[in-house]
Amino acid sequence: MKTIDEVLTLEVTNTRKRCPIGEKVGGRNLEEKKIPVLSCEGACIRGEIARLAANIVAKEEPYRRACHGELLSVPQSAMTEWVKKAEKTVLIDGCFLRCQGRILENLLGKENLVQFDALSIYKKYTDRFDIESVPEEERKQTAQLVADRVLTALKEDSDVAGKPSVPSSPTLVPVPDK
Repeated sequence: MKTIDEVLTLEVTNTRKRCPIGEKVGGRNLEEKKIPVLSCEGACIRGEIARLAANIVAKEEPYRRACHGELLSVPQSAMTEWVKKAEKTVLIDGCFLRCQGRILENLLGKENLVQFDALSIYKKYTDRFDIESVPEEERKQTAQLVADRVLTALKEDSDVAGKPSVPSSPTLVPVPDK
């Protein structure tokens, strides 16, 4: 019988295809040493808020949005090369399940991953699933709150070069209350 502590294995059919814009963006971001930002891609409101927050964070220097689909399923792509070679990767997970975090810890290593749990920041919508159950403006405001807290935590935990330093332990960066 398997235990909950075992590592899951997922087989993905490889492809020789490459995303033209992913190649361009991944190559440029690797060259410019941008810090990748990934997020939960869950279908619920928590995943949506994490995704929106990641988009906001990625507009700030030195961060840029990375594609988790390409990272996980196109290992020879420039996007994957960028994320794997980055000194650090920022991840905003949607909730305590840490789906993306658990995957990326194994793929990138805990030492290269700065993780945030968006739900622990805004602490609501736990009784909802549908994205549309929260009005669009409220979703945007909540995502902005998460992004602001993530950026504050990254700034407070940065080295002299302005890049996030790797938190020692735990892997989740504490986010100060405001």
